Amino acid sequence: MRKYISASVEETENIAYEIAKTVSAPQVICLIGELGAGKTAFARGFVRAFGINKGVCSPTFTIMHRYEGEKTIDHYDLYRINSVEELEETGFFEQIEHNISLVEWADMFLNNMPSESIFIRITKGERDDDRIITRSDKNDDACS
Repeated sequence: MRKYISASVEETENIAYEIAKTVSAPQVICLIGELGAGKTAFARGFVRAFGINKGVCSPTFTIMHRYEGEKTIDHYDLYRINSVEELEETGFFEQIEHNISLVEWADMFLNNMPSESIFIRITKGERDDDRIITRSDKNDDACS
């Protein structure tokens, strides 16, 4: 487990950028954190590491955005998915076998994420912009 401290949105993006440089496809990155924690800011920095500089926003209503750059990044938001069956109907499980997948609200389906997933937990710190970002390669560590 590795812990990072961020004092701004820009630092969160830069931490994500550095983490992205250690990832190759196929890989699932589970983003865990409450509303407003910084999951989308993390995603923005992450995709930038692959030469993707266009606007990154949470795919809350579309479920998935695809970004093409040095690698293909699929950015999911599972907030509106109500069951594993519904998640399966989206093609999620087939898609994650091919690209790098950033998965916001992955904690809603942790038991269904691949065991090789990387788990990123983002929690708010003492000040408004402070974030504690924890990377773990084990589900148990990410949820504690």
